[in-house]
Amino acid sequence: MIFSVFACVLGFILGSFINVVILRFNSGKTITGRSQCFSCGKKLHWYELIPVISFVWLRGRCSQCKSEISIQYPLVELSLGMIFLILYAKFFPSGIFGSFLMYNLAFFILSAILWLSLVIIFVYDMRHKIIPDLFSVLFFLSALSISSLATYVDGNYRLILNHGIAALVLGTFFFLLWFFSNGKAMGFGDVKLSLGIGMYLGIASGLSAIAYAFWIGALYAIGKIGYQKIKIMGTNQLSSGEIALTMKSEVPFAPFLIIGTWLAFLLGSDIFHVSFFLNG
Repeated sequence: MIFSVFACVLGFILGSFINVVILRFNSGKTITGRSQCFSCGKKLHWYELIPVISFVWLRGRCSQCKSEISIQYPLVELSLGMIFLILYAKFFPSGIFGSFLMYNLAFFILSAILWLSLVIIFVYDMRHKIIPDLFSVLFFLSALSISSLATYVDGNYRLILNHGIAALVLGTFFFLLWFFSNGKAMGFGDVKLSLGIGMYLGIASGLSAIAYAFWIGALYAIGKIGYQKIKIMGTNQLSSGEIALTMKSEVPFAPFLIIGTWLAFLLGSDIFHVSFFLNG
């Protein structure tokens, strides 16, 4: 129980750190400077930077100017805490003492790096509609390391071959979508992201992750359009700053790919029964 709590708290702390990375990346600022309120410039004290707790204690507002603090902060921290807790449960099912092996620890560390990079991509794409190459590369390299380690532990070279083929298949599929639509149906950042998804999950779960992403993306778009139409009918206008969504609107797709990847990883999905055909 103690180590489960520790894993969760570690996720909270790293979530707080990557919030800084997300906000300062490509902004000309370093990640070492003190945090401050974006509205009034007040330097934040340590007790205003405690993950999740400070947001609740401050009621989501700056202690000086009372401007709203972005909900992104606690959501990212809570998400990383949940992810780290689940990773700990997966790789140490009997507790760290009951199931400790060096390769389990290696899997946990590499998976933590992988999901840190994916959470950064998720939020950054939502904010800026772009996927930074640095974190796409970090995701792919950590996925390659996990697949290589799994191949070594399993002693079966077919595993890394499966994952390599999955990366090629998914990457080619997204490249063709990008190429023939001139970048309108899919961004090139999604092409690079799909390579890492294939390398991480393999062909069966990788295809499942892509299917989940398209289904969730379609449900989101249809639901958002329907909600906005009902809202306009009732008030004759949208909220300030809210952009009307249409079937031709540009919607960041990386978040849906990452949600699909998480579901496929968590469930071990093979919705197309690919394993049945591979194992013949």
